[in-house]
Order: sequence, then structure tokens, then C-alpha cells
Amino acid sequence: MRKASSFIQQLPDIQECQRMFKAAAMLDAILMPEWQYRFYSYNAHWDVNEQMASLRDGEGDHYFALFDSRGLIVKGYDKAYASLHKNQLGDVLTGVPKVYEAFLKEPAFMMDQTTFCIWNEAGRNEWASSQQLADEAYALLQLLTGGAAYYLAWAQGYYEIELELQWVQHVFAMKPLNEELLQGLNAELELDELQEDITEIGYVV
Repeated sequence: MRKASSFIQQLPDIQECQRMFKAAAMLDAILMPEWQYRFYSYNAHWDVNEQMASLRDGEGDHYFALFDSRGLIVKGYDKAYASLHKNQLGDVLTGVPKVYEAFLKEPAFMMDQTTFCIWNEAGRNEWASSQQLADEAYALLQLLTGGAAYYLAWAQGYYEIELELQWVQHVFAMKPLNEELLQGLNAELELDELQEDITEIGYVV
């Protein structure tokens, strides 16, 4: 195990990561009702005692984050970083603790496409990685250090809309969803249309 990069050392604890992953997924569900076009997703019922967060940009970049009793592990693939550093990456999965062996063998996580892998074992509250990578390798995880302000700037560019920070902060604070919030984010959406997404994401207040 190598010493974590300065970016990795700035990452929040497991519970905070979970909150932000859920918030981003809930906001995406509100802004983009069609699941296949969303950027952030969260499945609170991935498996027994397992929850999974993911990002897919539709062009190959992605990450998968698995929460379970052992802690949190995240793998990602940044194709631009891979292209620039393909001769320097090596095996980024070397050194991953054996407790995450099932994660490394999960076909849905596309382990053959990996540019970074980090983990935080339950009870330790310490981020680790198997390779010392530059901070730019973790660009896909900027949500976790930027929070609501980062999501706001990203969503306005990605969805080409104007948003108010107060509504994004409302969701990042895990406050109850209501009609006023939907009017501020997506006036064409009714609250009852979100029930399936609320259940899948586990947005419980």
C-alpha cells in the first residue's frame, strides 16, 4: 500500500461520502427523470447489507463505490488519464486488501478498466490506495471534496440549466423533498413520480 495522494487525504469519512453520493443521485433523478441519461446513480439495495454508488458519463468514464460492513471501496476509470499515463499506471489493483476480494471479481464493476482504486476500511477512517497517483487521477471524485457547490456548477454545465444553490444544498443536507423544491429544480416533475427513485437511492430523512 502506498501513501495516499493529497487529494485522497482530503476525502471525507465513509458516512459523509455516502451522503454526498446519495444527494447527487437524488438531484440527478430530479433533473433527469430518464435513468439512462443520468450521470450519478445510487442503489441502496445493491445486495444484502451492500449499497453502491456509481458515475457514468456515457463516454467511458466511470466509477463504482461499494459500501458494506467492511467499509468503502471505490474504483474508477478516467479514459483521458489512462491515455496520458498508460505506460505509468501499472496494476492499480495491486495491494487491495483481501476483504474486498468479492468487489474485485464483480463483473458489473468492469475491473479491466481501472485507473484508480481507493478504500477506507471500517473502523480505521483512513483512506488508502495501492499506487501513488497524481491528484488529477481522481478528477471523477471531485464531488466528494466540492459538495453542493461543485454539483451546482457541474449540473448547470452538464444539463445546460440554471439552478439556485439553496435547492442543491437542501438535498445535500438530506432534508425532506417537497413541491417547493421541485418547483425550484424541475417544475415539470411531480413528487409522487420520484417514489421509485427515492426508494432505490434510500433517500431517508
